[in-house]
Amino acid sequence: MENWRNLIPWGLVAPFLIVILIEYGISFGMNFYSQKLNQQINELEAKLKQKEETIRGGLETNEAFKAFSQTVNIVEILKNRKSLSFVINKFNQLMPKFLMVKNFSYDGERGEIKIDAAVSNWQDYLRFHKYVSGLQVLELKNFTPPKLEENKLIQFSMVFLLKPNFYGQ
Repeated sequence: MENWRNLIPWGLVAPFLIVILIEYGISFGMNFYSQKLNQQINELEAKLKQKEETIRGGLETNEAFKAFSQTVNIVEILKNRKSLSFVINKFNQLMPKFLMVKNFSYDGERGEIKIDAAVSNWQDYLRFHKYVSGLQVLELKNFTPPKLEENKLIQFSMVFLLKPNFYGQ
């Protein structure tokens, strides 16, 4: 039996066993710490939700807050709404006289103007395309290639994106 005990070099194995036990202890401690933190996070989230519901309930029953928020919403809508006549007049001021607009559509939510137009010759088309590409208040978003129609007019369509300085006076 004595020979069997001498077969295992305890001086070499003991440090490895100690390191393994320490690592196991650290991982057990970290797992316990992680569970405790998760429990605290869940408790804080529950308290936060309860406070939010309390505040929300207080604001919903407060008539002064309702009236104030509705007034602010109406004022913001009126400030941000741009009249169609203003957009049309401003667009007409920017467009050259030789351009014949056949169809005009305005999308206020996207801030886009789409036109179907015609010009009398290729030189006018090239001038117009160069002109609108250089404008600071409009951005040429999309266009269809021009077509020479039977009535000798060059027809095309373009979509313009209105930049914020378009609305400036």
